[in-house]
Amino acid sequence: MKLAISISLLMSAILAGCQSIDSGDNLERGAPYELSARETRAVEKGLREQLPYEGLLLFGPMAASKNSKGHVSVCGTLTAMGGYSGIVSKRPYVGMMVNVKPLFGFVPIVIADESTTGQSAVILTCRRMGITI
Repeated sequence: MKLAISISLLMSAILAGCQSIDSGDNLERGAPYELSARETRAVEKGLREQLPYEGLLLFGPMAASKNSKGHVSVCGTLTAMGGYSGIVSKRPYVGMMVNVKPLFGFVPIVIADESTTGQSAVILTCRRMGITI
């Protein structure tokens, strides 16, 4: 239930805050933003909740940007080891911080699959938001 509320709030924020940048899409290039330790823990928790059946999750570097509406987007990579497939895979992700009292956390928007197309799409989305991973 809490995740459903978070996703609803997130989608409302995204749709309300969309602005175009040079390529005509609906992503706004944000300014670099330094995640706090609390925010980093929230990102890891949000990803673990989204991937409950994975084995061991190892988190790579995370980077964030903050747009003119105050929305914080986060991109990074995670490595899933084990799980049902028993395969090691490094996947990029993108999501947003939710900080609307009483809710605080991270909502993953896309976690790429192992395909190069899926991974490229996430990386490109992050770049358009001003985040390099």
